[in-house]
Amino acid sequence: MMAKTLRIFGYGNFIQVKLKVLRFPVGSSNFLTLGQYRLLNLFSFKLLWFILVVFQNRAAIPALIILIILNVCHPKKRLAWKTFFLISVVGVCTDSLLSISGVFLFDQSLPFLPIPLWLLLLWFAFAMTLPYGFAFVSKSSPLIQALVGAAASFSYLIGMNLGAVTYGYPLLITQCILIGIWSLLIPLYFNLIHQERYNVILK
Repeated sequence: MMAKTLRIFGYGNFIQVKLKVLRFPVGSSNFLTLGQYRLLNLFSFKLLWFILVVFQNRAAIPALIILIILNVCHPKKRLAWKTFFLISVVGVCTDSLLSISGVFLFDQSLPFLPIPLWLLLLWFAFAMTLPYGFAFVSKSSPLIQALVGAAASFSYLIGMNLGAVTYGYPLLITQCILIGIWSLLIPLYFNLIHQERYNVILK
């Protein structure tokens, strides 16, 4: 909060009126603090993961609306698009290669990608959430980040049990592949985020 002095002249008398002007924290959106945005971001990702995995392409429109809201609330839009693009491209390419190689089997796919629309949107959600909703992981060592990535790979197993994806290879082999990939992806992602100077908003 900051006090400003407004000088008003009338009837020859000098009147001082102090007005308190609200100043939003540096790095916040226009109407959310950084802490509030992180909570919104993390909650939104959990919601998006659930509706996209359970309802798949039928949840595309609600998912797009939520993603637009997150973008509107984003405190660093210009800088965010750089890491958003990098994270999304790496993730979509990874899952596309897994689909082409037969590790993943989907009932539907996009005309220009071997993965379905709902998975593309889920990667968009993840790319928007990682720098904020999972900011606490960025301060960990690469080993801890790798362990977090390994744990995150089991989300595919949950998705398989919910009927969103089918494993093309035996369960143990597929899960080992995913653990290996994600234990590399998470440290890579946070390295990309820091290279784009996102460490300013992760403090």
